[in-house]
Amino acid sequence: MYSIVIDEGDVVGSKLISYWHEEIDNYDVNINSSTAVIHQSLALTLFLFVVAVSIFRIEWRVAAAFFSLVMVVILGVVPPQNLIKSAIEWDLILFLIGSMTLAGILRELGVFKYLAVNVIRVSRGSSIALLSLILTLAFTLAALLGEVTSIIYVTMLVFELGKLLKIDVKSLIILSVLATNTGSVALPVGNPIGIYLFFTANMSIGEFLRYCFTLSLITHVVLLMLINVLGRDMIKSISKVFRESLKSVNIFITSYYLSISKKELKLIHSGLIILLTFITTVILNEYLSNYLTLISGVSVDPHSLLAFIPYTFLIISLIVSPPERISEVLEKSVEWSSLLFFIGLFILSYALTYTGAIFKIAYVLSGIKSSLILLAVFLITSASLSSVFDNLSVIVSMTPIAILLNNLGLVGREIFYALLFGGVFGGNYTPIGSTANIIAISVAEKKRVKISWDEWLRVALIITTAQLIVALLWLYMI
Repeated sequence: MYSIVIDEGDVVGSKLISYWHEEIDNYDVNINSSTAVIHQSLALTLFLFVVAVSIFRIEWRVAAAFFSLVMVVILGVVPPQNLIKSAIEWDLILFLIGSMTLAGILRELGVFKYLAVNVIRVSRGSSIALLSLILTLAFTLAALLGEVTSIIYVTMLVFELGKLLKIDVKSLIILSVLATNTGSVALPVGNPIGIYLFFTANMSIGEFLRYCFTLSLITHVVLLMLINVLGRDMIKSISKVFRESLKSVNIFITSYYLSISKKELKLIHSGLIILLTFITTVILNEYLSNYLTLISGVSVDPHSLLAFIPYTFLIISLIVSPPERISEVLEKSVEWSSLLFFIGLFILSYALTYTGAIFKIAYVLSGIKSSLILLAVFLITSASLSSVFDNLSVIVSMTPIAILLNNLGLVGREIFYALLFGGVFGGNYTPIGSTANIIAISVAEKKRVKISWDEWLRVALIITTAQLIVALLWLYMI
């Protein structure tokens, strides 16, 4: 950080410093002062420490995050009151707790086993059809509900399939995450980055769909095509199960339907109704917030309202599930280690923003003048940083640069979509690249399935790189 100095006399530099001052609500500090540089270096070092630990010993990641956030406070990098008020996305944490608990209730009602059996039945013994169904479901749910909701329910479904077919689900979990993140590009509600850029860059829904919806479909097709090449072992293993046990699988499906009592079927149907109504409510969340604002006379933030929707359906689930089960499911189904790791990452990412480290990194990028090169640099940089840093923090810090370059006429509005595509697809590279990745890894660990960085990269590296190349070509063409 010592070697990067933001020039206050520079137009871009002065704007960035102004954004930084607004962020920390202190206009008297100098971003280039020795104290600021020390804090920036500490924040970056602690963040990289957590990343390094997560790479070499992923099961130590929570302890590493705890150590680093304690150091942030003890060393005075960020005031603790700022961390409590501004660093943590409490609406996301609340939503995750509620969604995981609701998923646990639905699993106990037999909903996910029912869906898994039907996915196997519809695939008709074709491993490619089975994979395509699961990944397209993940893609669609992410586009409509967001990556968090999608991965929670799709991961549950994958583990049910693993139990039924007795197959290794590691690659299928990773591919489900890739499909989830790919689908989250399609609509603004699919990803926090999309929501942030939609409002910050004053995008219209028509513009967003023109740039993003078609690309998300193209990159999903790329994903499905590459699976046929890269996922041969997985396809062969599933095909082998179908080939050797097709009769047994058919007998199992038939016996499953015959063994379900009327009472169990009623519970499953009730669970399906709850799940579908939950999905519909999440889709209509923005309209609900507007309606509540209208009738109450108090502004209701849609993101805050979304955090409480799962709890509404937990109450509704009491119709078919006894009240005491909520406490038990809350204890068993919520990935507490994952949530605590999120909190640690939020704090460390905020430390990078608060100290100005992320603004200095963004300032370095502002020296590039060619629009074509800028698009490539912003896409690649946001993708690279998002693979190890919190992607929303990366995009928030780079957006002021994009706005300035766009206002100066150096680049068109494609720059905002370069950030979006880089932030979302870049998160696919590593197990800690996005919220969906971390949730999937944590759920897998709870099921005693450990996915290493090496296993993740073997599946994700080529697919993600291909998707980013397609995204860059799309930006040049549109």
